[in-house]
Amino acid sequence: MLDQKELAFIKRRKRLTSSWQKLGIAMLAVLWVLFLWLFIKTPYLANPFFVSKALKNDSLDKSIIAMSSLFLPIVICLVFLTISVFILLGFSIINNEKKYLEIIDNLADD
Repeated sequence: MLDQKELAFIKRRKRLTSSWQKLGIAMLAVLWVLFLWLFIKTPYLANPFFVSKALKNDSLDKSIIAMSSLFLPIVICLVFLTISVFILLGFSIINNEKKYLEIIDNLADD
């Protein structure tokens, strides 16, 4: 049988695994707030309409154009890859945690 300390630990772990959905939504919200902040404060990084307008008006420095055209595809691919890896890792961790808690529950019932 499990003692009180172990039961409290299991209860805390169940609460943490059930909070993943809220945490995931919060992470996505923070990510989108960051994107909106970049869109407003540094439009050359995140606002394609601003860059398009600057290109049409020839007010964009040639060095910025060269650097952006070189690094933008690399950065976008790395950002999406990194975010995807973290989200998939989160799902994997939560699924493993749920399996472990189910095993512990089964052992505790015996």
